[in-house]
Amino acid sequence: MEDTFKEVLEPESIARAQAAMGLDPEKFQEMVSNLAERAVAQSRQAYQVLKANSDEATRAVESTLENVHSGSLSLSKQAIEALRTNADLGFAHLEKLGRVKSVAELVELQTSYFRQQTELLNGQLQNLQSLSRTVAQEVVRPGKEAVERAGKPK
Repeated sequence: MEDTFKEVLEPESIARAQAAMGLDPEKFQEMVSNLAERAVAQSRQAYQVLKANSDEATRAVESTLENVHSGSLSLSKQAIEALRTNADLGFAHLEKLGRVKSVAELVELQTSYFRQQTELLNGQLQNLQSLSRTVAQEVVRPGKEAVERAGKPK
């Protein structure tokens, strides 16, 4: 059986079989060669497209991660600054409370402090909200741009 298989795969046997079927061995080889060349060229082209898309996706992910890092640092800094401001105001309020001489002065001081804290917290929350929105937009921007570029024909 092995001898038969080897015999069938010999170039002369293949040429005889092609001739028996009415095929010109040279044209057949040329056709197979052209087919192989086209397949290789298409594979190269597909690889280049895949590599370019992969590189683009990698850049988008890297940019997204950089934006996440930068945004989280900005949010952390702003939150820490808000906490520091609130703590400083709290300590200053405690010092003022220590110098109160009447109940009327205490009520006025507390009312003023609560009003000031409410306005301050409102402003701080608006700033954090605005920064959070900006950070979120920056985080999704690279991916969004990559999707838009991928959708455009080249």
